[in-house]
Amino acid sequence: LLKKQGKRPLLVAGDIYRPAAIDQLKVVGKQVETPVFEMGKENPVKIAQEAIKYAKDYGHDIVILDTAGRLHVDEELMQDLQNIKSTVEPHEILLVIDSMTGQDSVNVAESFNNALGIDGVILTKLDGDTRGGAALSVRAVTGKPIKFVGMGEKLDELEPFYPDRMASRILGMGDVLSLLDKVQNEMDEEK
Repeated sequence: LLKKQGKRPLLVAGDIYRPAAIDQLKVVGKQVETPVFEMGKENPVKIAQEAIKYAKDYGHDIVILDTAGRLHVDEELMQDLQNIKSTVEPHEILLVIDSMTGQDSVNVAESFNNALGIDGVILTKLDGDTRGGAALSVRAVTGKPIKFVGMGEKLDELEPFYPDRMASRILGMGDVLSLLDKVQNEMDEEK
């Protein structure tokens, strides 16, 4: 999405706790032809600082810091994230939440918002059996907008969030507009 807008993003591997998180981000970076900055298991704050310097030196105008996450919030993680926030002063903090976790996702969103002051949410796994109750709950608890939703496992299945479409889905009316968007993006007008 950012590249289509003419941006030059840089992905940053700042999740030093989850096994294979760095390798996983490299795979994603390769798929979307976007470079990944990494420093192994270095301190996440130092990684963030160095990544910002690198981005400035090499002409990247967007830096996406992939930091550690947890289903259950712990103090060490929150301290890392607060230190990153105060050091690099990000323009936007987005919390990624698995919509299948139900009430746990609401608790995590509330904790992260209280500790960090998130700017928005990305809800994943909305292609499953859930209809979007987590979306309503997370929005109600944090007061923050849902910016994107993951409608599948593939990278092109991350799409902007449209509240009216989610309302239709929750009411069991389907999401015809998103289907039309997908068809338009994948087929030329002649076909």
